[in-house]
Amino acid sequence: MIILDRNSYDLLSYLIKLEEPETVMSISKVLNQSRRKVYYHLDKINEALPPEIPKIISYPRIGILLSSQQKAACRTLLADLDDYSYVMSIQERMLLSITYIAIAKDRVTIEKLMQINAVSRNTILNDLNELRQRLSFEPYSIKLQATKSKGYYLDCHPLSKIQYLNKLLHTIYTDSNPNFIAMMRDKLRDFADLSSYFSDDISSFIRGELQVSQALLGKKINSQDIRFMVATLPYQLLSYQNLGLSEREQRDLLSEFSPIKERKEYEIARHLNENLKREFHIELDEIETSLIAVLLLSYRKDRDMHLESHDYDDMRRVLSYFIDAFELDYHVCFKHKQLLLNQLLTHCKALLFRKAYGIVSNNPLTDQIKDKYADLFAMTKVCLSILENAWSIKMNDDDIAYITIHIGGELVHSEMKPTPPAVLTLVCDEGIGVQKLFMQQCKQYLPHSKIEAVLTSEQFYSVADIMAVDLVISTNDSLDTQLPTLFVHSILRDDDAIKLIRFAKQRGQTGQDDFDKKLETYIRHYVKNDSDCYVLKTKIEGLINEELLYDNKR
Repeated sequence: MIILDRNSYDLLSYLIKLEEPETVMSISKVLNQSRRKVYYHLDKINEALPPEIPKIISYPRIGILLSSQQKAACRTLLADLDDYSYVMSIQERMLLSITYIAIAKDRVTIEKLMQINAVSRNTILNDLNELRQRLSFEPYSIKLQATKSKGYYLDCHPLSKIQYLNKLLHTIYTDSNPNFIAMMRDKLRDFADLSSYFSDDISSFIRGELQVSQALLGKKINSQDIRFMVATLPYQLLSYQNLGLSEREQRDLLSEFSPIKERKEYEIARHLNENLKREFHIELDEIETSLIAVLLLSYRKDRDMHLESHDYDDMRRVLSYFIDAFELDYHVCFKHKQLLLNQLLTHCKALLFRKAYGIVSNNPLTDQIKDKYADLFAMTKVCLSILENAWSIKMNDDDIAYITIHIGGELVHSEMKPTPPAVLTLVCDEGIGVQKLFMQQCKQYLPHSKIEAVLTSEQFYSVADIMAVDLVISTNDSLDTQLPTLFVHSILRDDDAIKLIRFAKQRGQTGQDDFDKKLETYIRHYVKNDSDCYVLKTKIEGLINEELLYDNKR
């Protein structure tokens, strides 16, 4: 058996995501590895692939692009990696160390860091020096200190530590691979004796409490944010306990949280505290309860029943001015201005709490939005100065991309020719804003279709047995259904667009892979090599969408 290490994992993950050929030189720069290392790990990956899978080859002046068969095999390799075959990178080792220092109940020593990371003393000393350097560039004024009595700890304002850990956890859960996340959780649970906080029973209980409490809250929290909160809440609570605050420091921190005491989210947090105490004998203090309330206020909402409250009249007025200015400046029209206003109000209520308390909300679609909808992103960025000036905040690219998604979902688009299926259901788990943008994209390619519903996977499974549709279009490639289904990306790519157009014309009369097979057959008359054939087919699909389909939308 070939054992793949962390660098092999990085290369595997990167190659799977590629949609266009990329050279080894380019890959080496992205992964911060030498070309020799990339070729070395490519050889290891090829050795680990099943014999029936074509080897991954880097072609001169073209580079590397995996076929669908190779991607499937590589995904299987990733799934087989476990703690015993997984070797942490330097970056992951430092993430584990700083998280351990931030949440440990007991004194953290070099010996404990050596044990949890399974590396030498010199390696840990080098890592600690690098961590000090990195912290010096963070905007939180945090210092990594060490004393004989306290061991290693983070010296900073309590709220700064909460903000920093929130950002750190977003980095881990957004950018790291699942194997590292699971390994880190297991190591901290077992090594640091934190099993009471990281138990599956408590995670399931918190998830259930949050789901039930949303009816009382009158809001629906984004499902991805709920999953993130369930996964990371133990870290955030332990990080606060790690501070060891004096009574005066506790009073000062409570005063920071005083504005949230009148919010319904605070009542939900108190209710959760009471139930945790009853079921698991875990009792949270006033600051921990307030922290949960702040997180609930900061997370994205898919629905909010309190938009008509006069508390938000000023915010509504600013957003109305923003929408009107956008239409006037760019000569566009929104289909449902009131609906757009409500969506932006729902989004910006949470946005302002995130800005006030320094809570991070990364947008995984930012790069795709900036690439696929560059003009709309730029237009939104310019117009958002209205909101920034009114609320005295600064929006980053992730914030701008979220607003762009809402704007794009309500823009009026011209119709196209293709005749689509009679009835469609869309499945997307990315949140209400992305769902709306996804629906608009589908309408561009299938303008005469009847989109019966836009559902999450959970909602879809609850009604799948009684659903009568011609086609399910899903961004979740693990959706299990007997209904005719197309799997696409939430931000449609070239091959996704061709899938939709092909289905619209054929109405299920031929298989959805016929176009791929015919195109590949024609190409193989001239190109015999599998990888060259796949690269050429991908480029032709992109050209079809760019020159033929895109022109119809302008």
